Amino acid sequence: MRLVLGTTCVLLASALPLHGQDRGADAALTVHQAVAIARARGPLAVTAHARRLVAQGRARNDGAFPNPTLEWRRENLTSPLQPDIFGTLQIPLDVTGRRFAVRSAGGELVARGRADSSAVARQIEGDVMRAYWRAALGSELLAVATEERQARENIASFDATRFREGAVAEVAAIRTRLEADRARIAEATARIEAARSRSDLARVLGLPEDSLPPLARLATATVPVTALDVPTALTRALAQRPDLAAFRHAASEAEHRAAAERRGIVPDLQLVTGYKVTSGYTTKVLGVIVPLPLFSRNEGLRERTKGESLVAQAELRDAELRVRGEVVAALRGVAAMREALEAGTAGIDARAAEVAQIAEGAYREGALSLMELVEAQRARAESRAAALRWTVEIHLATLELNRALGAPLLEKP
Repeated sequence: MRLVLGTTCVLLASALPLHGQDRGADAALTVHQAVAIARARGPLAVTAHARRLVAQGRARNDGAFPNPTLEWRRENLTSPLQPDIFGTLQIPLDVTGRRFAVRSAGGELVARGRADSSAVARQIEGDVMRAYWRAALGSELLAVATEERQARENIASFDATRFREGAVAEVAAIRTRLEADRARIAEATARIEAARSRSDLARVLGLPEDSLPPLARLATATVPVTALDVPTALTRALAQRPDLAAFRHAASEAEHRAAAERRGIVPDLQLVTGYKVTSGYTTKVLGVIVPLPLFSRNEGLRERTKGESLVAQAELRDAELRVRGEVVAALRGVAAMREALEAGTAGIDARAAEVAQIAEGAYREGALSLMELVEAQRARAESRAAALRWTVEIHLATLELNRALGAPLLEKP
């Protein structure tokens, strides 16, 4: 417990800015730091370990051999007859091997618990990375909206000055002010979305929203280059996915439990041994207690475990089909992004910014209309937003590809 707390403190000290510290690039929270914080103190961090403990405890309980029964009895306590004293030990005997089948099922249960633990850990990492990139995108879009609002206000101030000087009509100044007001509303909407995405990130990290540090700027992402064809990717995914391994262990566990209940038609025997004292003579006792399966032949448990085995096999088949679909979809998504980059999608942000700058200068010189300037500025803002969303989509596509293949979700920092 002290180790976990110490690790948490170190992570927070490295990720959270100190009071009065410059909120620059060094204090910005990276995606690697966010994942590390979630592992240490996220609300779902204990789930992975808890699943493993549940599986181990159930397997240990189900596979335990029954305890022997010791009996000591004295009779004829209030009788003039000599007392009869009995001392016996009853030892259960599993003659059908049912307990060994249950222990085999327990081994599969423990293995399934480990696979579930790994799957939950990967799910936590994936949720944190998605929340981080959405929050980073929200912050960047807010910055774009703020810059757009400032540009519109600058033009509105410029036209207001020209109106006072009599250079333009009042309607022109009113129109530019309306465009500035529209940009201010768009900025407020972006601020709300940014706050909501930061709140979601703080929740998955287990941090108060007001203590969440600023996020690192979105770096330009590259489309992952993979030489895997579909058959090779499917082979890797079927071998590496921990959630699929959990379904396999669940199916094997169900088969072992069904075998155990089939062997349970014959209940455990009881070997009895001991001594007795009767009429002053001490003799030994040896016997066997055999439950007769006349009215119950374990039909209910046999039917239930057979049904559970069929369900487990069906769920395994469904999981395999789902994994195949996810792998194909992830590969196609990466290929589509690569084709878009090759078609010239990259660089639209810079080109749109250049057009907006030229348009603003032309408007100030009177060579461009207000609507043409507004369209150029709007195209710049939309292009920047599209470039930011494109960057996040590349990150998400990389995440989805790694998740589908069962590969590590995080690259080495």
